[in-house]
Amino acid sequence: MRERSHRTNSSEGIDPPLRRIVLAWIETACLFAVLYVGLPLGGRLADDALRVVPLADPVRWLGIGPFLLGASVLGWSLAAFARHGGTPNPVAPPTSLVTSGPFARIRNPIIVSHFFGLLGASLLVGSISAAVLVFLLGLPAQALVRHEERVLEARFGDAFRVYRRAVPRWIPRRPRRHS
Repeated sequence: MRERSHRTNSSEGIDPPLRRIVLAWIETACLFAVLYVGLPLGGRLADDALRVVPLADPVRWLGIGPFLLGASVLGWSLAAFARHGGTPNPVAPPTSLVTSGPFARIRNPIIVSHFFGLLGASLLVGSISAAVLVFLLGLPAQALVRHEERVLEARFGDAFRVYRRAVPRWIPRRPRRHS
């Protein structure tokens, strides 16, 4: 009888936990692509249907700053998740509480970066409807964050409670200087 490796699934040729992480990253990338393409373009379609005039070019160019800010903080946040052995996808979460990188400044840098990135993308395509939708998405985002925080508290206990007391949810504090 042939022995099977306990680490790999011979039919797949990949370590099952690694396979789950890879698939979780692919799902995350697909979700982000749908979000960053669908929301701005959907907003433009809504603007056209509602006969809303696109934003003027100077206003559109203002979207570059928030878009780049959102993209850079999102990349920094995703790198922090990867360093902790997981993804932002609940299918393959990090193995430990992520409190480094942007998570040392705010508890929800991914959502905040999406806000800025999507607002910037909405401005760049000139869509008022998409920009309004970005703000309206704050309501379900708030509900999602409350749920995630209950899950994190159940999973990490006191470590999460200490982190929650020390780090603000949405708006970063000025770093403290140690003398």
